[in-house]
Amino acid sequence: MNAIFKELAPALQVEFLKIRRSKTLWLTILAFAVLTIIGGLFMFILKDPERARQLGLIGAKAQIFGGTADWLNFFNLMFLLVSIGGLIIFGFIFVWIFGREYSDKTYYDMLSLPTSRVTIVIAKIITAVYWSMALILLVFVFSLVIGLVLQLPEGSAAIIRHGLTLLLGTGALTVVICIPFGFVASFTRSYLPAVGSIFLVMVLGQIISQIGYGQYFPWNIPMMYSGAAQALSGKQPLRSALSVIYLVILVGVIAIIVTGVWWRCADQT
Repeated sequence: MNAIFKELAPALQVEFLKIRRSKTLWLTILAFAVLTIIGGLFMFILKDPERARQLGLIGAKAQIFGGTADWLNFFNLMFLLVSIGGLIIFGFIFVWIFGREYSDKTYYDMLSLPTSRVTIVIAKIITAVYWSMALILLVFVFSLVIGLVLQLPEGSAAIIRHGLTLLLGTGALTVVICIPFGFVASFTRSYLPAVGSIFLVMVLGQIISQIGYGQYFPWNIPMMYSGAAQALSGKQPLRSALSVIYLVILVGVIAIIVTGVWWRCADQT
């Protein structure tokens, strides 16, 4: 264990250096910036439908996300966008961090270094989590700026704190549930199957929800935790039971263990 901690710092330094030199970082920032702007656009339509019609926007389309433009509804919309868009973007982050070693043919050089494979896996997961949560904080900052520009009503320190807390919670659950995609990228040694698995779980989530068991499908839980879908439709927000949230944690832990075991035991030649 001590050896892992001694190796972890330089391994993390290498992973962060890869991110800093990659265009993927800026693409993920841009993706979340676009999501936040979309949320602001819907709030703008709800706040001033007449002005939206003059600009060629269709106000009726925004009604599915709630009837009023205020801070609470704006945050609920962002929870929804983060739980859906985050699954794709965070999933891609894990796929990129693990899959790029195979696409760039750098895993031979990496595995020849005097660093254990388990340490490499831990460093990659920590890097992906840090990167993803930083994006969540960035979404919060973007949301504040857009909300202030739109001059949304009914804002208060309590609502802002509530928005930050629930945004971090929804984001954290989404990040944890994306860890298995890193294993898929490692196991298949490719981007494409791993990216395909992201869209597969999204489709399965919709199907399982329709038959009434969505709360037991781990990739649906972040959206349920936020309660955004219910709140925006005018219903009472439903919070996931703690035992269901533990299901997300369990899936994340199993994914970490399986990925570490695979990297340590698999033939990488």
